Amino acid sequence: MVCSYPGDSLMKEKTDTHLLEYSVLLIFMVLLVLLFYYFRYDHVVLIFLSGIASISYILWGIIHHALEGRLTKFVAMEYIAFGLLVFLLFFTVLNF
Repeated sequence: MVCSYPGDSLMKEKTDTHLLEYSVLLIFMVLLVLLFYYFRYDHVVLIFLSGIASISYILWGIIHHALEGRLTKFVAMEYIAFGLLVFLLFFTVLNF
């Protein structure tokens, strides 16, 4: 027997929204991995792609939390900090 609760439709709607958001993120990340492989010998392009990936990560995280109504300054700063850290790691590695 299946029980139906008033919040079931809200949960399905939220799941559908998450599926769309994470699908977009996954497609973008797969595209970036393919571009990283294609340009694996061109360090300038790799640095540019890592910058694009970091900016995309920051924007995706902030937009995701804003749509859910859970965006705070701390969450935004956390995404910015990790995005910058990852970019700086790629930048450092690719310059050697």
